[in-house]
Amino acid sequence: MKNVPTERFLDAIATRLDGPAADGKLIKVNLVFTDTGESYLLTVENAVLHHERRSPEQAADATLRLTKDLFFRILARQAGLREMIFSNDLDVDGSRLALFSFFSLLDAPNESFAVVTPE
Repeated sequence: MKNVPTERFLDAIATRLDGPAADGKLIKVNLVFTDTGESYLLTVENAVLHHERRSPEQAADATLRLTKDLFFRILARQAGLREMIFSNDLDVDGSRLALFSFFSLLDAPNESFAVVTPE
């Protein structure tokens, strides 16, 4: 996972968005990786998750600052709530409710997904 380019990882995360639950929502989250210096704007709009590499947007609902590794572990469900709360590698500015809403729209990873299926 650590070798996957961030843009490809965010593309994969976009496929986990629960479209029906996201319908009618507009959520903007700045994602700032403190270890790599990368910054993205994640936007849920029209039931689609978009990402754009850019400086943080002032009008975003929330800004999440954390290490890239911690972000990957959170989305892979390898880091739990306790680790997130007590981590020195995570900082949140803005609406925590919007951030919670954003993460609640993402389905859990499907570990049994068959990449190739026999005929």
